[in-house]
Amino acid sequence: MKIYVKNDDGKMYEARQVDENTFTFTTENKTFELSLTEAEAPYNLLALSEKQRKAITKEIFTNKEILEQLKDAKRHRDKNFSYYSGDEAEFNKLVDEMNSDR
Repeated sequence: MKIYVKNDDGKMYEARQVDENTFTFTTENKTFELSLTEAEAPYNLLALSEKQRKAITKEIFTNKEILEQLKDAKRHRDKNFSYYSGDEAEFNKLVDEMNSDR
């Protein structure tokens, strides 16, 4: 496995594997260690803190591209043409929240 770390100015660093779950990478003047653990449920919103959920929700409802994708998904679903797979109730709740904010 290769892991690359990108800093704020776009410079990339390759992390070197130390053992099964540990990697290190060195910038110009510091060395950092990464420890990996397997996630039980990747991308599970329940695993996010309340602050993280609020930040993601704010981003969803202020990002025009995301809103357009949600509208397209709803139009497709209403026409029985949906690429969406997952929790239908959660999707409906999200669409309803989006519509009620307008």
